[in-house]
Amino acid sequence: MTQPEDALRSSSTSNPKPPSFGGRIVRAILGRVPRLSRPALFYETFYNFGSGAFLSLFLLSLAALKSDTIFSPAGTKEHLMLVAAMFGGSSMLSPLVTYAGRKIPMKLLVVFPNLLVAALLLNTILWRNATVFAVTVGLAFLIRVFPRVAEMNMYRVLYPNTHRGRAVGWLRGVAAVAGLVTAVLGTLWFSRMPQYYWAVYCAVAVAMVASTTAYWMIPVSNRTILRPTQKSVAPHRAFWQGIRILCSDTRFVRYQLGFWLAGFANHMSHAYIAESLKTDAQASSTAIFWIVAILPATFMAASSPVWGRFLDRVNPMTGRALFNSLQFVAYGCHFYGGWTAQVWPFVVGSIIHAIGNGGGTINWLTGSLYFAKPEQVPLYTSVHVGLTGVRGMIAPIVGVALYGSSLTIFGVVLPGLGLGPFIFFISALLSLSGSCFMIYLSRHDEGPAELVQPADEKKLKRPNKEVVVEQAS
Repeated sequence: MTQPEDALRSSSTSNPKPPSFGGRIVRAILGRVPRLSRPALFYETFYNFGSGAFLSLFLLSLAALKSDTIFSPAGTKEHLMLVAAMFGGSSMLSPLVTYAGRKIPMKLLVVFPNLLVAALLLNTILWRNATVFAVTVGLAFLIRVFPRVAEMNMYRVLYPNTHRGRAVGWLRGVAAVAGLVTAVLGTLWFSRMPQYYWAVYCAVAVAMVASTTAYWMIPVSNRTILRPTQKSVAPHRAFWQGIRILCSDTRFVRYQLGFWLAGFANHMSHAYIAESLKTDAQASSTAIFWIVAILPATFMAASSPVWGRFLDRVNPMTGRALFNSLQFVAYGCHFYGGWTAQVWPFVVGSIIHAIGNGGGTINWLTGSLYFAKPEQVPLYTSVHVGLTGVRGMIAPIVGVALYGSSLTIFGVVLPGLGLGPFIFFISALLSLSGSCFMIYLSRHDEGPAELVQPADEKKLKRPNKEVVVEQAS
């Protein structure tokens, strides 16, 4: 029996008194999953406090770069592009996680990279230059791909399919609450002590070290650990294995295509909401922090646990269709706000986008597992995350070229289209297309990979039935 359950069981057998308020909360949390998964949920809950605090640094960093009091001069749209491209493009490194996972336990691929990320965040104390800051934070986001992919693979080991959405929904809710607290306190700190902005990043680094210690304590049985059936291969060979999957599994290909439409739209425009607020709507630095960092964290924290239960009842395509529709409305609001130079549509769009993103994050983490057999989980995950990295790297560059009339990369001035807030209109149309495509896929769904019968087995079963009929006759 595991440690968290020992504590609960001993309290219920030796002490006839009703459990305390804290005990009832712990029971309610652990009751979300079957008995064997409760220790993992217990420790991973604490882990997500640090993980959520780190994720909030992405939006905080975008807002901080546009603050004149933190950086002088303030960051440019090219700095926003750099951070967004490294944040989203980090997923291109996911084949390295699959390769490393053949030799290193997945749990260690969560622990050690997180410690390296914490060390990078501590380095922000040395710099107050927008370019160096963007590179340092971007490198932290690059390394964070290892824990992110390893966590996704571990979900398959730690939680059954029937309760996975509920468990991950709870964990994302915890992470969102931690992100909300970090966003609010970070915004207050940036506004009052901008010269010591690095204190926020150092505090998150300490939180990551503490939460990673909790993840280290998760018990993993040797019988349930992921064991790839293939021999260890180099990363480039793992990449070609992923390409072969895309060519053979048409269901997975179509699902990724639907993901690509709305995902590209999000990566293309999300980082430039802060830019549009400042240049098109003339919003203050305080308003930018609220709209870009605080409101998204608030409504993600409120909606994530609810979405988890919903996603346990529907297939990933249905869930993604709904989230893409919310994203369509959100970017429509951003377009209207930038076009009319008003702040309030950005507020509405930020809230709607955050509500949809609360469930969209869970769907992104668990959706690819729907198509993978148990022995294929690391490979399918790496393909899914790798494709996210491709669009996460390309889309911000496309976005900055569409938004501004010019852009500067490595000192070279390149022409842009100068569409301004009209890039949000393009993102809205792409999101709507992704929603319609996912609705089509959900109507032709065959069920999880464990229930789908391969085509060659279906062919073999038909003549067997005919033979039995002939013998009976």
